[in-house]
Amino acid sequence: MQQSPRLSNRERETLQLLLEGKSNKLIALDMKVSERTIEFHLKNIYSKFRVNSRMELVLKLKNDMNWLESEKLGYSTVADKRILAENDDGLNLSNWVTSLREAVFKIGKELRMKVSSNSNTDNETSPITFYESIRKCLTKYAEFHGRASRPEFWWFALFIVICLSAITLLNETIGEVFLLATLLPLLAAGSRRLHDCGKSAWQLLYLLVPVAGVFIVGVLWALPSIDPLSEEDTLPA
Repeated sequence: MQQSPRLSNRERETLQLLLEGKSNKLIALDMKVSERTIEFHLKNIYSKFRVNSRMELVLKLKNDMNWLESEKLGYSTVADKRILAENDDGLNLSNWVTSLREAVFKIGKELRMKVSSNSNTDNETSPITFYESIRKCLTKYAEFHGRASRPEFWWFALFIVICLSAITLLNETIGEVFLLATLLPLLAAGSRRLHDCGKSAWQLLYLLVPVAGVFIVGVLWALPSIDPLSEEDTLPA
């Protein structure tokens, strides 16, 4: 940089936290101000450095280590980890995935303690809420045996579709991670749904058929539950 910009104390503090890879929300919490105030400081910083985004700023500072040292600002490895340009909050993807995995593990552990051992006997006569269906399907994320009522499965499927759409809209890479994380519990719930309507879980293989497979399995998932007493006559071994 030909002329090093002069920053106020608050701008320097904001820049330091930005270089640590923190989002606007985390910076606001550390500085005990509103996010709008942080956005105001960042706008001024961008203007002084003649950049338009967080990524451009980090890359520009990386090429001027002397200025960072003179200002006693610590440089983070945010740019080296190739954060996507569209991620305007500057979150580190690897840290995000690690935090997500730990959160899911803790939530799953807590929820599993609330599920009784005889939960497989649920049917459509016992109403289930949106939250309960999510809780059940996540705690039984790899359980392909048993039964799942129509409300339980479709509420969970709706939850995944809504979350996947919202996350993909923000960041496609994180959306793919979310899809991979929820694919197993969705297939497990689909398997239990097929059992509940007297079908074999092997019919999930129809999903491998392009386009038509989704409709075929969707119709099967929409079938009503069968009487547990007659399940032995209809459900394949």
